[in-house]
Amino acid sequence: MRRFVRYSARFQINWIVLFDLTVLGLTILRAIVRQKSPMRYFDETGIISWFSCLQLLILCGLSWYIFGIRKKVEVTGLHKSPHKLWKWIAVGFLYLAIDEIAQIHETLDLLIHQIFAIEETRLTDSMDDIFVLFYSLFSLYVLYKFREEFKHYLGVIHLFAIAFFLKLLMVALDVYTNDETVFSDWFSNPEPGKILLDWVQTLEDSFKILAEGVFISAFLACSEIAKRISRTPEARRN
Repeated sequence: MRRFVRYSARFQINWIVLFDLTVLGLTILRAIVRQKSPMRYFDETGIISWFSCLQLLILCGLSWYIFGIRKKVEVTGLHKSPHKLWKWIAVGFLYLAIDEIAQIHETLDLLIHQIFAIEETRLTDSMDDIFVLFYSLFSLYVLYKFREEFKHYLGVIHLFAIAFFLKLLMVALDVYTNDETVFSDWFSNPEPGKILLDWVQTLEDSFKILAEGVFISAFLACSEIAKRISRTPEARRN
């Protein structure tokens, strides 16, 4: 069964990532054909933002589905509520889906400037990145707290590693391009620097979309694992 899950996960990641790459490629191509910036459909409520929101809602639904499977299992041990891990994950992805469209954390620095009537600095301008870091650390704490439940899914740990690596690349590019003049000194004319910034930010959002796709593949595999372990007697002794 474990071998089947691994094969199934490989198959899923292939078609999901291929689909994501197709959507990204066609979206960027459309912008280029229309002589627009490659970021034309990536900003705020553009096509890619809605597509990301859809993927995050799928992840929320998969997490809630796994929560339902694991909730039916009665456990007798130190960890009597392993299913709550998946509820926390579902809530997290729901927030991220809303944030993708509402741009909550992106406006955090603006809100701080208005509330405290302070001038914009490099530190205050990075408050949204700090919030993302806090959210990521809290996510790691939740995984640690429910580590006994998470151990059941180590067969697809490689998918989680790939997804987190893509997210790390996204965050690194986001922090690097937080200053929109970062490439200005590279050229005597500001226009090439602006074009390069657009392409780097496009790559940043592409990493996000691909990470979500890999997460979907991982969660599909986790749902199969959850079904299997919930049928066995060992499932009652976490």
